[in-house]
Amino acid sequence: MKCPIRILVFGTIAFVAGFVLLTFLDEPIYHAIDPTLASRERLDTTWWYLILRHSGSLWTWFILGIGLSVFDRIRHAQQRPDPTKAAGPSLRGVHLAISAGAAGLAAELLKLVIGRERPATIETLESGVQALVYQGYHFRGLFSGFADGSNLGLPSSHAATAAGGAFALALVWPRLWLPALGISVGCGVSRLLTGAHFATDVYAGIVLGWLAALWLRDGLISAPVRRKRLGRTQGDSSA
Repeated sequence: MKCPIRILVFGTIAFVAGFVLLTFLDEPIYHAIDPTLASRERLDTTWWYLILRHSGSLWTWFILGIGLSVFDRIRHAQQRPDPTKAAGPSLRGVHLAISAGAAGLAAELLKLVIGRERPATIETLESGVQALVYQGYHFRGLFSGFADGSNLGLPSSHAATAAGGAFALALVWPRLWLPALGISVGCGVSRLLTGAHFATDVYAGIVLGWLAALWLRDGLISAPVRRKRLGRTQGDSSA
């Protein structure tokens, strides 16, 4: 994907500025929510939380991607595809599924590289009761996750997966940008409510998902259409 240097520089500055700002808010946000194991159990019984959490599941976007692909194939089997359209209909479902999967995979790999743990750990108190204990920022060291990948949080793979799928959907149907943002933020909030992530974890995951959807859109959707248009133009010229 071609990207002007100016846009890349300003985009990077904006991301870093947002990350730094949220760094100062991570601890206050966590303590304002004050998550516990009991609150986690209560959330697991609420429908809205389950919807938001499962928006960060790869299976959700794979199923939606398959459904969209089947729908497009049936529709275009009944009518001749228009080569002038900006999107390759047969690849929209693929874009949806792969964007979510690529964003989630990238987040999991980055966790292993960065090595920052989740905000809290589950510990057994002297009374014998298990509790969620806040530990703040705890870095194990770069690449330490490849030795032990447990309890790592930066970036949030749930938020990345939800954002990758949601923004891919919005790139296909621009009117869905607001719902896509809502899904991405909502999934991130569901992770904050359980104490599984800092706000910076969620923020990084959402940005990662957006980048994955945009980059894959250029390769899966825009590039084939450009080649189709180029071939059509050359064919007309040679005639």
